Amino acid sequence: MNGNPAGGSAAEAPTVLSFDVAALADGPPLAAGWPLWQRFGFRFLLVYYVLYAFPRPFSSLLETALGVVALVDGWVKTALLGELPFRWFGHWVKELGKVETQGWQPLTTQLAEWNLTPYSVIHQPTGSGDTGHDIARMLVIALAASLLASLWSLLQRGPGGHGRLARWLHLFVRFDLAFTMLGYGLAKFYGGQFGELSLDRLTQEIGDTWPMTMVGTFMQASKPYELFGGGCEVLAGLLLFSRRTALLGAVAAFATMTNVCALNWLCGVPVKLYSAHLLVAAALLMAPYAGNLWALFVSNRPTRAVDLAVVRSRWAAWPLGIAGWVWVGSSLLLTHLGGTAEKPWMKGREKGALYGVWTVDAMLLDGVEVPITDATRWRFLAIDRGTLAWAREATGQRRNFEFVLDATTQVAQVKPRTGAPAAAGEAAAPEPWTCEVGTKVMPVDPPLLLRNGERGRKVDGERRTLVVKGKLGDKQLELRTHAKQFRLQTGFRLRQELPDFW
Repeated sequence: MNGNPAGGSAAEAPTVLSFDVAALADGPPLAAGWPLWQRFGFRFLLVYYVLYAFPRPFSSLLETALGVVALVDGWVKTALLGELPFRWFGHWVKELGKVETQGWQPLTTQLAEWNLTPYSVIHQPTGSGDTGHDIARMLVIALAASLLASLWSLLQRGPGGHGRLARWLHLFVRFDLAFTMLGYGLAKFYGGQFGELSLDRLTQEIGDTWPMTMVGTFMQASKPYELFGGGCEVLAGLLLFSRRTALLGAVAAFATMTNVCALNWLCGVPVKLYSAHLLVAAALLMAPYAGNLWALFVSNRPTRAVDLAVVRSRWAAWPLGIAGWVWVGSSLLLTHLGGTAEKPWMKGREKGALYGVWTVDAMLLDGVEVPITDATRWRFLAIDRGTLAWAREATGQRRNFEFVLDATTQVAQVKPRTGAPAAAGEAAAPEPWTCEVGTKVMPVDPPLLLRNGERGRKVDGERRTLVVKGKLGDKQLELRTHAKQFRLQTGFRLRQELPDFW
């Protein structure tokens, strides 16, 4: 909202809640300059950001450039990537990317040997961002930033500020945050962050899941909610790129990251430190304009327009703007192509016609039914992705099988997988198991509860059936099963006369 406060003039200073970078960058030098706490705080944040983020923004930019070269190379088939300069460039892009993860390891290891770290430091590939090494690295960066900011303040005393430098830092941080938000958001759209509900997860007892596992299960069980969360992250990222919408993007990023931090910190997702840094980054992007936001959202008073331009001359603004949007566009294009491309690691892991969990109604060995009280009786048979199948006994023991189905004959070649418990006399060579698919009517949950008296009642419903016959060790196996329908996979229902049980 543009304009002046009631009774104010165009030259009136912003409210005390606002530290206006625009005024500091373009206005005349202030008589008193920035107060000491503000100068020290800015210097601390600048040094901290450089030490914490480097070289991620630069390696990300170089990776995008290399990806564009590879894309063009694939289109025009010039074999550019085989040329020495591009091989050298690709090598150093990879080496630069290792600096953030491996560059601090010698220091944190040495500090741990001197007993100066709060936790023991272990270097191993884990995927966690909250290791003893990460915590020690963060503390070292905070200490180094404090010392360097103090030295800077001693060497540069007196009034003054860093208005122009503040604008560039603001630009770097918001682009860094924007790409991060965009990356996490698009990963949800392309199915690369949480994936799908696996058969193993669907059959796991809730009490045996970790809190982090429950977060993943929640996201996997509600794809629309996952897309909603991804949409919020993508929206915040896109808004942050343009200086006209960047402040709104910072607000959106702060709201989104508050929810992400709550999940990470309260449910044990080991991205607590990184998500907290992203939340703080969003807050600091808003901090210089706290007065504007207060006037807009709280005091309902007019406020000055926010200008985030870092350069004023057209000859510098246009190339900077074009370079920024080319970077953003190239990143979006490469992300889309990578997200829609065939995943090499999914080759051979497709879902077959019998994919799913099959509840065992009857299990016969040599024609004799195994009683339901027998601990070795199978509770269900799961035919998973690719060539994996497994059965779970009443004891909870899982038995894995190599299951190669011929879709034409409906005969599967089955043998125990390495490490699976073998029955007495079980052969290593695959055995043919016939698979007969059908349907039957059986009691199922009603699709919609209308009255309290219907709770717990079943209705007739059609379910697929699967009869499996083959040799299991030295016995003849026969399984009579039906497809299990999981309540967790119930779709959207607008009408709900009665709530589901918590």
